[in-house]
Amino acid sequence: MVMQRTSPPKPRRQRTGEARLLSGCRQLDGSCAKSLGAALKRLIATGERECIVDLSAVEAVDSAGFGALIAALRKIEQAGARAVVVCPNPAVRRLFEIADISAFMPVVENLTQARMLVRRFASSLAS
Repeated sequence: MVMQRTSPPKPRRQRTGEARLLSGCRQLDGSCAKSLGAALKRLIATGERECIVDLSAVEAVDSAGFGALIAALRKIEQAGARAVVVCPNPAVRRLFEIADISAFMPVVENLTQARMLVRRFASSLAS
């Protein structure tokens, strides 16, 4: 049996009212994370300052994908923007905990929590 490599899906962008929602693929590998990272970079270039990265569909992560995603998230923070990562899968969320990502970016279990954090961030900027 020959397995064909398919290109990663493009991250889906959706306006949530207070932030842009980006979601990706089932397997967070290098190519998927690079696609998601490029979408995050374009988003910040448009002036967006808050975004939600929805990893709800992610079932598996490899080291290349995790590294590329972390690099993109760090660039978002360095640009003065804010991202919240939604990751309901406990095994995947554990990777974020081990890497201490929550030290610079919130990682939450659901979209409701993410939207609440984004609203709080936006209101602190307005004050």
